[in-house]
Amino acid sequence: MQALTVGFEEEFLLVDAEGRPVPEFDTVCGWLTDKLEAADSARFKPELQLTQIETISGIHTSMTALASELRSARATLAAAGDACAVTVLPVGTAPQSIADDTPLPDSARYARIHDRYRGVLRDYTACGAHVHIGVADPDRAVAVVNHLRPWLPTLLAVGVNSPFHRGRDSGYGSWRIAEQARFPGAGLPPYARSADDYDARIATLLECGTLVDDHMSFWLARPSKVYPTVEVRAADTAATVDDAILQAVLTRGLVQTALNKLDEGVEGPRIDEQVGAAAIWAAARYGLAGPAVDPIEEIRVPAVSLLRSLVAWIADALTATDDTAVAKRLLRNVERHGTGAARQRRAAQPGLRHLVDTFRLTTWS
Repeated sequence: MQALTVGFEEEFLLVDAEGRPVPEFDTVCGWLTDKLEAADSARFKPELQLTQIETISGIHTSMTALASELRSARATLAAAGDACAVTVLPVGTAPQSIADDTPLPDSARYARIHDRYRGVLRDYTACGAHVHIGVADPDRAVAVVNHLRPWLPTLLAVGVNSPFHRGRDSGYGSWRIAEQARFPGAGLPPYARSADDYDARIATLLECGTLVDDHMSFWLARPSKVYPTVEVRAADTAATVDDAILQAVLTRGLVQTALNKLDEGVEGPRIDEQVGAAAIWAAARYGLAGPAVDPIEEIRVPAVSLLRSLVAWIADALTATDDTAVAKRLLRNVERHGTGAARQRRAAQPGLRHLVDTFRLTTWS
């Protein structure tokens, strides 16, 4: 079996030494443009705030090659941050509040987005990890998303990395999900019968005036509008490259398993929307450290048991792509050291400055 392609987008925060967001995207991007070849600098993109920057990987089938590129991009960003006196932080939300007078991106699209969502977006500092898995056929991509829906809470639970908000512990593993829940088109994606049905749902939200354009949904999985891929963005921005690769390995395994099921004539399971929303909430609240909601059985279970079920579900796909060993190693790391949120809390015990110093990107990270 030929391995499905994988690409990765990572959103990072630009902060000061205390963890306050600083609107220095243009400064950092300018340094990158001056120092890199055009093709390399094009890997770094703006986001919803000038306090954020996004990296975009190439297309890979090898997780080793993807990891190497992610490390290189992070090191380059760290060098840019050092040169511009900015800290680049791989976390899902800023430890401190964004200033009310933070300028907005100089983009007509972003101006429309900020005008539509106002205060909800003014306070927004959320950063996520976006995994793209190659699925070229639009109808199959939608059918794959249907299969992914019950597993998205578990991908979130293992990928929580945003416990802090406004200078204090929010009590959530992923405050990013709490921030995104304020927007329309967030959480679990809808169950769609076909690509046309999915597009019709987007068109309805556009007609209702709740989405600015067809790229704007915050659903945790969707057929990409830009690439021939399924885009999964359940997890917060990864604290480390290992955490990012774990998301990539699990996501590719889930997509391949979904494709195998579709080839057998098995469609994705229907789940109750309210129970699905409860599963997302529980994953954001507790990560792997507490109870979870099984959206199929509609019962409360330990989060780690759902993670074990996910790994068992995709075991054949992991074997087919020689990803079993790396998945086991990365899962042992999480078991030993905790999720990004757990590690943030430990790092913040002496204070948020220590958290920033511990988690910041470095040229050797």
